[in-house]
Amino acid sequence: MTNTYVNPITGQTINPSQIGYESLTISANTALDWPINGTTNTNVVASIIQVTATVASLSLSLPSALQVSTGQSVLIQNVGSNPFTVTNISGATIVSIASGVAQYIFLTNNSTNNGTWSSVTFGAGTSAANAAALAGYGLTAISTTLNQQYSESSIFSSVLLNSTYRAQFLVWAGGVGTITLPTASTVGNGWFVMVRNGGTGILTLTPSGTDTIDSAATQQLQLTESLVIVSNGINGYSTFAYGRSNAFAYTQLAKTVTGGTTTLTAVEYANVVQEYYGALTSNQIIVLPSTVQIYYLNNQTTGAYSLTFKTSSVGAATVTVAQGQTLTVVCDGTNIYNSSSASGGTVTTLTINSGSAAAPSLNFSGNTSTGIYQPATNQIGFALNAANAATLTATGFLIPVGISGGTF
Repeated sequence: MTNTYVNPITGQTINPSQIGYESLTISANTALDWPINGTTNTNVVASIIQVTATVASLSLSLPSALQVSTGQSVLIQNVGSNPFTVTNISGATIVSIASGVAQYIFLTNNSTNNGTWSSVTFGAGTSAANAAALAGYGLTAISTTLNQQYSESSIFSSVLLNSTYRAQFLVWAGGVGTITLPTASTVGNGWFVMVRNGGTGILTLTPSGTDTIDSAATQQLQLTESLVIVSNGINGYSTFAYGRSNAFAYTQLAKTVTGGTTTLTAVEYANVVQEYYGALTSNQIIVLPSTVQIYYLNNQTTGAYSLTFKTSSVGAATVTVAQGQTLTVVCDGTNIYNSSSASGGTVTTLTINSGSAAAPSLNFSGNTSTGIYQPATNQIGFALNAANAATLTATGFLIPVGISGGTF
């Protein structure tokens, strides 16, 4: 800028006033002058100076303190991406100004050439460098602003997540696998991650330790399914935005039970296919919701006790699934029915597995160890209490225990 101090009307020299604003772009160490000096230096001390340093480690030096009174001040703001220092006339640092920061600098003693200067951080504006410095997980700097961002990562094998996965969008790209969530108390309340199963097998989400996910021990994602997982910071996770696959409408519950009465949670009874495991120490009752639904129930428990399904309705019909068996049942909102319990009908042909004496293919409800099976090709076996009682072969009818009450 060019400074002239001549009255445009009289043509006489006048004392210049403090310049209000100046914009400086510096590429080398730069010295300032007071406007009252009337020098040809185009870089003067204005009330407000916005500075852009094109390279790092530059300095901006103030003029002699002897030429002004105490209280002389200047507001210098760094609007560039490189920090620089403001020095006295001898080059001693008064203050360093980071990108996006404004410093209010004022003179407190003018008895020497260098003077005594003080500064106050007047505020921080926005800049590309400041936005980048502030950007954390889930945030990115675009120009001078912070913007939300979900970084996508592909996972090909089972992995244990940690705090650095915050706000990431994880795409499972493997076969059957497991993503283990960090302990909720470690990552804190509000930690979240998005997961999509883009692989070729079921993906199981497993919390750490005693944590739960939607009050369950695990959560499964079928192919193409996705959800958002959020930590409560205490003992587990909740999910939302669950995208269920149209191609795989049924999900599976695998639950371990030991006996007593268990009421399924909303997350659990949403699974149409249900498998039950565990060593029963007493009869086990599973309470299903009072809503119309079809279920495929498999009993893989052990122990000499029953597994029964019911609703909370008093006196309603129940269904007991024998160990090692699978039943298709229907709930009408009150009762649980075995969908295969029709008493009449015609079957043209029926092909069943060979079975064994311990588990005959044709057996009876409540007595699955008694029935008919195939011991070998072209043979028919009869099982009583899980043991062979008789075998019909091409050479005759064999009864290992003999005939009781008569002879042939």
